[in-house]
Amino acid sequence: MLNSVTETVSSRCAPNRGRKISRETVVRLIAAGAGHCYKPACPVGSLWHELEDGRAVKLAEVAHIVAAGESGPRNDVNAIETELASFHNLILLCPNCHSIVDAAPDMYPVDLLKEWKDSHEARIRETLGIQTYESRVGLRRSLELSLAENRQIWETYGPDSESANRALFSDVSAAWRREVIARVLPNNTRMLRLLEANQALLSEQERPVVTKLRMHVRGMEDRHLGGIVNPAAPRFPQELNSLLWD
Repeated sequence: MLNSVTETVSSRCAPNRGRKISRETVVRLIAAGAGHCYKPACPVGSLWHELEDGRAVKLAEVAHIVAAGESGPRNDVNAIETELASFHNLILLCPNCHSIVDAAPDMYPVDLLKEWKDSHEARIRETLGIQTYESRVGLRRSLELSLAENRQIWETYGPDSESANRALFSDVSAAWRREVIARVLPNNTRMLRLLEANQALLSEQERPVVTKLRMHVRGMEDRHLGGIVNPAAPRFPQELNSLLWD
């Protein structure tokens, strides 16, 4: 995903400022936007199109709110290069919406695109159910919803599952990748955000589990969204299954 997205950025943006978008920024953008086009009522919606054979076609393009180039749409000659390539100046769009937005900058000014970004990411946070809890029991119950779904997906389609052992690995592998993108990664993000928002309920001994989960989430996003395989990336922290049990 990241290779496709960064290649798209290179081909669509002006050949000067704001092009050096880090992989970490793109991964953060994909996670914050849940892999959907930021334009309201976009007919494409999800930026992955699933083929009948299980493969996913990546449609995502990174778009600048303030243009990367001084002559680009919504340009600002006083903008700092590092700010142009920052998370806060970027949104994900499908190819159609990207072309439309850049072709008519007067109809799609900076303020409007910033409103899209804020509203879209707020909806994702609301959908993920990020809230603070008064008790450890409430937080645990909320975590368990995502834990249970991820556990079932892993046991059914994961590389170590019974299905992977008795079926064609390529078929199971495609199903696993599909479920990771559609369900596991969003669940991981939800659990991480919940724990970050409710750290006051965690003991000192429990807080390192949040760090382990954060590293695991980044590793999975790199692998499944960016094609970056890091052998040292940590696996799912099993301690999370018993977290908050008093």
